[in-house]
Amino acid sequence: MPNHTFSRFAYFDTNIISHLAKNKHLWPKLFEFLTQNDLTLGISGAQISELSDAKNLHQILAEMFVMVPSATLKNWDVILDEEVNAHPKKRTEPLLNYPLNAILFEEDGIQKLQDFLSSKKLGEARKDQLHHAQQFAKRHTELKSNFPQSKTGKYSREQADEFAWIMVMQWLASTTHHNFLASFQNDIGNFHPEVFLSIRLYAHVIFYKYYLGQREPKKNLGFW
Repeated sequence: MPNHTFSRFAYFDTNIISHLAKNKHLWPKLFEFLTQNDLTLGISGAQISELSDAKNLHQILAEMFVMVPSATLKNWDVILDEEVNAHPKKRTEPLLNYPLNAILFEEDGIQKLQDFLSSKKLGEARKDQLHHAQQFAKRHTELKSNFPQSKTGKYSREQADEFAWIMVMQWLASTTHHNFLASFQNDIGNFHPEVFLSIRLYAHVIFYKYYLGQREPKKNLGFW
């Protein structure tokens, strides 16, 4: 992968990642697809936590992550910091945190990755993730009615942007960026919620999945 930039990412559901790991015959095709399109398999911190449960797959996951272009991505709080700093423009920093293929050049690199997936620290992070998933399910039930349906009596696609706008405001207000948001109290015209792509993406997933789709959050899998 001499010309691979690790700057463009393919995002797969955790279940798809597990399926790929279980079927090694798919790896050559996956490698070909990623390299031909200069794509990298992007792994988020939330996915790593979820994969800690699949203890029987840790060895094969570690092998797959170094055999195809793979990388861990920056945590959401880091990305949000970058979006705040870039406002009113969109952030331009890379999403890359660490290219997992570099582990091949470390002594016992694959074993270290496997040990990390099975580590007590990651196991504790998974417990915390599951706890937040339970809280999310509860809060979703409590707060869903706060965002009213359209005049038709149902949620509509046209409401997605409004929902995302509200989510941006709430998210910034409830984090360490409260003062940033408050600075626009008398200057709201210069606040640009559209640049907060990380929150807007999350908001659209929530809206399409749980409002339009009428699904209920699962308490045992996390948000995704």
